[in-house]
Amino acid sequence: MHKSPLKNPTKKVPMATLSPPKVTAVEGVNVELFCTTSGMPSPELFWKMELLTNSMIETSGQFSVLRLSNLSSLDHNKKISCTAENIVGGRESSLLLDIRFPPKITKLSDAIPDHHWCIPFSVAANPVPDFKWYLNNEEVTEGEYIMTMIYDITEREYHGCLQLDNPTHLNNGLYSLVVKNEYGRDRKEIIAHFMHKPYDGPSEPSYYADVTSETPTLDPPEDRVAVYVVVGIAAVAFTGFLLMLIILKFGGNSKFGIKA
Repeated sequence: MHKSPLKNPTKKVPMATLSPPKVTAVEGVNVELFCTTSGMPSPELFWKMELLTNSMIETSGQFSVLRLSNLSSLDHNKKISCTAENIVGGRESSLLLDIRFPPKITKLSDAIPDHHWCIPFSVAANPVPDFKWYLNNEEVTEGEYIMTMIYDITEREYHGCLQLDNPTHLNNGLYSLVVKNEYGRDRKEIIAHFMHKPYDGPSEPSYYADVTSETPTLDPPEDRVAVYVVVGIAAVAFTGFLLMLIILKFGGNSKFGIKA
């Protein structure tokens, strides 16, 4: 009867231990991570990551060091893994980078009509910043009809809008978004126009123009009537004068004239 060979009791799946188990650091600093392992046969260590931060690895036997320099805020929430492998199997230990950085407004767009009016924005920050809005440099009091809404949160950004319910011409003006956390602040501005002022149209034409205007002025109706009357009287007087001259000229030569 054939007997299967006994498994070598010294062979076992290696362990991988990553320390520190959590990294919380401010952008721009340097960080060191350590990975240790044990197992038979002696395992190999591998680091797995996709970072924009500069990195360097030094490994010696069952011990490896990962050095990160000038941490980039773009690597916030990125995963770092250390894996130990041998012929028996492998184990992984990992963490997510928690990088703290000041807010940065990456987008502030023109107001768009939706179910409500919306001034869209995107803000990168960690931790979550405080949002304040100003209209013509006066702080906006948020409430039922105007409020900051966050619609989506990614690894490091907050996407939302300042929502306005039925804004009027009183809501027109220069809007400023100010975001702030314990590491810094940012500010951006945009002009929003929702509605024309009441009767905000072209003015009615006037008969009385500014004397400095180059546009010819129109005489008021009563002045035009007075001019017509004066011209008519002058024409009648002139006609009468001509008739008088004709009578005087031809009346003296008439054969019916009386001789002395």
